[in-house]
Amino acid sequence: MAEKIVSPGVFTRENDLSFLAQGVAAIGAAVIGPFNEGPLTPTVVTSLADLETWYGKVDDTYYTPLTVQNYLREAGTVTVCRVSGVDGYTEQNPLMLTVYSGSQSSSLGLLFNTDNDGVSFATAFSAQVTSSANYAFNVPSASVASASISASLFPTAANTIDAVFGTNAKGSKEAYSYAYFSQAWTNLGWTPASVSGSVLGDQLFNYDAVEANTPVIQSQLISGQRTNILQFFTLGAGEATNTKVKVQISAIKPAGIVQGSDYGLFTITVRAFDDLNKRKVAYETYSGVTLDPASPNYVLRVIGNRSKSIDTNGKVTEYGDFPNVSKYIRCWNENDTDWVAAEEIPVSAVPFGHAPYKLFVSASALDTSIPTATFVTASSTVAGGIDLDNNTDNKIYMKPIPTGATTGSNAAFGLDASNGGNLSLTGSVSTDVAKRQFVVAFQGGFNGMNPTTTINKGTDITAANAQGFDLSTATSSGTTAYMTQINALANADEYDVNLIVAPGLIRSLHSTVVDDLLEMVENRGDAFYIMDATEQDADISAVTAQAQAVDSNYAAIYYPWVKAVNTNTNKLMAVPPSVLLPAVYAANDRITAEWYAPAGLNRGGLAGAVSVLNKLTQNDRDTLYEAKVNPIAQFPGQGIVAFGQKTLQDKQSALDRINVRRLLLTVRKYIASASRYLVFEQNTSETRQRFLNIVNPYLEGIQQRQGLYAFRVQMDETLNTPDVIDRNILKGAIFLQPTKTAEFIVIDFNILPTGATFEG
Repeated sequence: MAEKIVSPGVFTRENDLSFLAQGVAAIGAAVIGPFNEGPLTPTVVTSLADLETWYGKVDDTYYTPLTVQNYLREAGTVTVCRVSGVDGYTEQNPLMLTVYSGSQSSSLGLLFNTDNDGVSFATAFSAQVTSSANYAFNVPSASVASASISASLFPTAANTIDAVFGTNAKGSKEAYSYAYFSQAWTNLGWTPASVSGSVLGDQLFNYDAVEANTPVIQSQLISGQRTNILQFFTLGAGEATNTKVKVQISAIKPAGIVQGSDYGLFTITVRAFDDLNKRKVAYETYSGVTLDPASPNYVLRVIGNRSKSIDTNGKVTEYGDFPNVSKYIRCWNENDTDWVAAEEIPVSAVPFGHAPYKLFVSASALDTSIPTATFVTASSTVAGGIDLDNNTDNKIYMKPIPTGATTGSNAAFGLDASNGGNLSLTGSVSTDVAKRQFVVAFQGGFNGMNPTTTINKGTDITAANAQGFDLSTATSSGTTAYMTQINALANADEYDVNLIVAPGLIRSLHSTVVDDLLEMVENRGDAFYIMDATEQDADISAVTAQAQAVDSNYAAIYYPWVKAVNTNTNKLMAVPPSVLLPAVYAANDRITAEWYAPAGLNRGGLAGAVSVLNKLTQNDRDTLYEAKVNPIAQFPGQGIVAFGQKTLQDKQSALDRINVRRLLLTVRKYIASASRYLVFEQNTSETRQRFLNIVNPYLEGIQQRQGLYAFRVQMDETLNTPDVIDRNILKGAIFLQPTKTAEFIVIDFNILPTGATFEG
């Protein structure tokens, strides 16, 4: 409504020009690289606690976890893009060791190769395995024809297969002990008379990294049948997830026990895998859960059933109706093999047991001779289910599952079966409900790669092995694994980031992937890439050659590598610059802003660095800076700092400096996000003024914070001509004068004669 003014006077009015657009959320870096475990699709992490929960403890295995940990100490959010194994591997002809007595047999040991080079140790072993004193057998060495190795299956022998071969897949012997059922020996009920070895067929672990899952949770017997009703999966993939948590289902109440509901109730507890029934460690507890899809306590809704898959093109597909509430597990959804729709589950069903555990090996004829997973019966103080407290043999089942593996002689577990205590759902609730509890473990988690592969870092990195990944060609498995995450990150609408690093990718060795990553960053146009150019021991000429080969203002190179301390392990580790530089950028942004230079003694310090691998002179720094390489300098008493801020752009312009490029990235990202709310609005002067009301205050704020000398925003009729408007375009122009940094301080010292005077 127009304001009505009749008589003379002074009239004041307010125009709010400080409008901040919606939807501009916290933006952080993206870190691409391997982890021991964790989600397979890019995931936003907002705390060190979540980093450890989802991706495991930060150790010295890979560069990536240390990079994320350092960054999160300075920033509030980071997108983790976990590179994991693809295609898996084939274990060639492993050896199964079995004890015999007449018609009785029990397979108590399994030896896997420490390499799969086409020469199978098992072929040499099989014909010559013989019984001897103390149940020992002689194993000829494949590398030395006349030598042999003596080992035993007898649990108290000094030379058990665990002791002789070790359990490390990267050990120095021809084989390693993959499974040894030492406790099963005492459960045989008979005395072995001989030992024999059988060469198994190839074990096909030829699939990508995958999450762990429990056996299918089943109902009580209903009309003589059990119904599959539920299954749990870990949120992360990898072998480590098999022994991270277990699930306890307890306080099981029958259908109709709660007034107004036809469904039963139960409690789900996520426990630490290695806790004990007497000393439980509960990470999460969900009480009063039901199978009623209409209930707010519906199990899929309470736990969550959201899962994601990613293809080699980086396309992420999402499944499941309910977001994951648990930080450790999810329930099944329509994408999972054994999924059963809610309408197919009887209303009276409650969780009362589970299907058999799968074997950890595909042994065909020997399946029935492998010791079975053992259970404990439920009581008011002990949860039934797999016995992890007293029988360490059961942990062998918590391994990857090869293609074709069966359940062998393993039995299903049921609270209403003899192995669960023959409990029923009838009787006094207060008396019997405490007994209705069982634990189920996870199995099948897999890293997607051969466990014998060395994880090369530092001076050991090659084209064919960068932290265990083969990047030697455009079609190598490691290249595919990295490109999957890079392609996913190309979706700027889905993943909002302003900085990208891939520690361990070295341009001199992995140029195909590095150049593709840079191209992705340039196509996004809203992020900056800290590139590692050369190997750990490369000299200055090598790094300058790499820098001269790249022309881009969306990336920067630093030199040299540094030694950093891992605060979790208290060990020193040589790391490429991209491990510590993201934290420098984050600290710079937190203390000042993106348009300040992340360099120098005030804002360029590399926290955690203890030394540089090549201490630079002034001449060295000059050579590097002239070649677009940012020196990492170590000054006595002043620490280790980034002492340069050049991009890799050849042409001299404002964009050959990192602070200006990041200023433009910040402004473009903000204005693009804010202007999104003007799309489909009327192309009128009012809409143009809304744009100006968004942009002008924002740029004024940057100018006041020393990011701009001057600016001008134009969106008027001169740009939005009738022809432009008719093409449904709203056109604007922004002119910026970025603030330059004082990188070269020149001070003239003038010596004057005695009689000179000073004026002014």
